[in-house]
Amino acid sequence: MKTERLAAGEVREFLFGRSLDCFHPDTKARAATIDYLANGTCKAAMVDGASDEGRYGFDRDLYWTQYSWFRDGGLFRFYLERVDDSTCQAYFEDGVKAFIQTIKT
Repeated sequence: MKTERLAAGEVREFLFGRSLDCFHPDTKARAATIDYLANGTCKAAMVDGASDEGRYGFDRDLYWTQYSWFRDGGLFRFYLERVDDSTCQAYFEDGVKAFIQTIKT
């Protein structure tokens, strides 16, 4: 399946102010729900009941997140490739697969 990397405006449109269900790229098991709030903060509710808050933003065709403890509190940049109208595969900036993200309905 041919996927296409999202442009800057598409990345913002997909994430900004949205709630997304996130899945492991290999197992497809649901891992978390992440809310990308309009004020630049994000909240992750993990399937094991843990939660974390952080911030996010945009840089060209990338977005970045930084949480208090999730991913050891580091700042990570990602790009997105479209899977379908409501789903994207996220990749770390170095090309390693991150979560599959689907708009929560």
